[in-house]
Amino acid sequence: MTADRKPTGPRRPTLADVAAAVGVHTSLVSRVLRDDPRGFASAETRSRILETAEALGYTANVAARGLRNARTTTLGLLLPGFTSPMYTALAKSVEEHAAARSYGLVLGTHAAGDPHETITNMLMQGRVDAMLVASGRIEDKALRRLAEWAPHRVVLLNRQVRAVKASVVLRDGDAAALAVQRLADLGHRRIGGVFGPPSLDTMVRRRHGYREAIRRAGAEALAVSLEGRDYAAGFSGAQRLLAAEASRPTAIFAATFPMGVGALAAARAMGLAVPEQLSIIALHDDDLAGFLTPALTTVALPVKELGIQAVELALDMAAGGEPRRVVVPQSPHLIERASTAAVR
Repeated sequence: MTADRKPTGPRRPTLADVAAAVGVHTSLVSRVLRDDPRGFASAETRSRILETAEALGYTANVAARGLRNARTTTLGLLLPGFTSPMYTALAKSVEEHAAARSYGLVLGTHAAGDPHETITNMLMQGRVDAMLVASGRIEDKALRRLAEWAPHRVVLLNRQVRAVKASVVLRDGDAAALAVQRLADLGHRRIGGVFGPPSLDTMVRRRHGYREAIRRAGAEALAVSLEGRDYAAGFSGAQRLLAAEASRPTAIFAATFPMGVGALAAARAMGLAVPEQLSIIALHDDDLAGFLTPALTTVALPVKELGIQAVELALDMAAGGEPRRVVVPQSPHLIERASTAAVR
């Protein structure tokens, strides 16, 4: 008597089969099919993995694609924190417009830990349909890898990174130029500039606008760059500019609102009267500006529109639209207060 043989049929394809056909490691195939952010692969390799898995009939691929296409009707927003009033206004705008489009919002900040880990966890766990990233602390390389893994699910806010196609930016260069032009119109010819990290795209654009306006006005540029963009950075930067009495600027442009507040404090600490001896103007506006002593002149940017445009781009991409760069068209505008006056 012979033993009964189990019926045989076509063998079910495995991850190893897909990996062998594509010529990559099994772990990479697994992570790509599960939409795991650790499975970084080029767009071409990723496409080959997906197509090969489908051609071989690897059933887990169908489930993975279903997971990718599932909608949570929730967006994520990553901020560096709330030290700048701009981020409070931006969060409010994103939340309000997302709600108007029947979407919820998950908010993350750097206080919660590593920002890159925050983004990848939100996307990998399927908690959000897209991430809006308003952060200057994540390295360009990390953002490029993230956008390559999920090109339709990451939008940069007021920052541009090479090879990351989805971004919404403000006219920062125009805002800086408007501030300098106003100071030049008041007769200032030694105009200091206090900026954040020189490699940060936002600061690159603001510094370019500052220098172009200085050149057009025939003024002298006295600029410093610092690693921070907060009150302490503004205080330190202004102190550096004001330390040498012989070459001291008669006016200072601060590239962020907190830096402007810090510059006011530095002038007071050094015994300089504002605006009689030093004019100060800051980029971005907040209600707090009117309650400072003296009230701080600012250049306001359309932060609310930035949030609206970012939500619209994210939802368009989630629906199949292509990533693209958006420049918010509204112009910056000057809000004149007591911290600026004609040079004496």
